[in-house]
Amino acid sequence: MQKWTQDQAIAYECARECITDLRGILTGQIYEESAKPNPDSERLANLRAERSRLFKERAALRVNDDAAVARVRAEYGARVRSLRAAEDAPQAAVA
Repeated sequence: MQKWTQDQAIAYECARECITDLRGILTGQIYEESAKPNPDSERLANLRAERSRLFKERAALRVNDDAAVARVRAEYGARVRSLRAAEDAPQAAVA
């Protein structure tokens, strides 16, 4: 049985949540684009492809792959924060 530390387990779960959150954001973007009178089919295809790629990446992530876990947390964590901030910005301006 493989062993890992509690810190590795926490980092791994955080990385998985970054991917899950990003997939949720993409799902929202897919919904918004699909709801438009003339949805952009290329954008929809790109969003769906990225969402699918993220699903596979999350499934392939391993708790003891410290480099991959760190990369996911840094790259996707920053992207999620940026996208969430952009979502909140128009609401903050209205309030």
